[in-house]
Amino acid sequence: VIALPRSMVGLRWTPWRFTSTLLLTLGGLTLFVLALPWIGDLWQLVFARARDYLGGLDAPLGDQQLTLPGGLNVTLPVLAILTPMPGTSALWTAGIVSAVVFGLSFALPTRFTPVKYFLRLLAILQGSAVFFFAVSPEPFPYRLQDHVFLLLTAGLVVMGLVPLLLGLTLHVFDIAFWKKLLLTVALMAHLAVFLPLKAMVHIWLVLHGTAVVMPVLFLVFGLLMDVMVLVAFYGWVLSEKGEGRS
Repeated sequence: VIALPRSMVGLRWTPWRFTSTLLLTLGGLTLFVLALPWIGDLWQLVFARARDYLGGLDAPLGDQQLTLPGGLNVTLPVLAILTPMPGTSALWTAGIVSAVVFGLSFALPTRFTPVKYFLRLLAILQGSAVFFFAVSPEPFPYRLQDHVFLLLTAGLVVMGLVPLLLGLTLHVFDIAFWKKLLLTVALMAHLAVFLPLKAMVHIWLVLHGTAVVMPVLFLVFGLLMDVMVLVAFYGWVLSEKGEGRS
């Protein structure tokens, strides 16, 4: 007997399924709201420690208030750093590296086709950034501080959406309640640590690679990485044998 694909299997909304999904969703949202002050403190600590660890990053650490929907406030760390603009050598280096990566992607075997297209995407985006800085008469309108603030803000939005997204997708499956609860907490805790570390890596890369690398970092390694973390956790739980089946 051939089993129906998971996408075609109907799930009956039993009282327990509805109640558990509602509890996990509301509980996750409550946890996020209550944890906001501690998240702000944690991120301040991560920025301070990472600044000292990187060395040579002589920039004062401040904070900036962010107002979320519902009147929620959180304090985000801010490093007062000047955005390094690329010179001629930086543009040539970025352009040559982009061309080399684009060319090498054609040398990869067929089984690496997804990697080939990903490398070509990176090369095209980076080449476009080089072209902008080389020919645009206008100054680059984005500061590194704004870039980091937007990364943290978008990450907080993703964290706040985690309980809702899991409630609409994962929690409706026949998975043990404790596993659903553990996944919700683990995913939000992972993002709470991952987001400030990612922001500090962006700062380090921009300081060493100049603003010419900011577009690629924002478009490919910004919000997209946060979403991929969510997808990875979701896929990990459903990939376990027997999980998610009626």
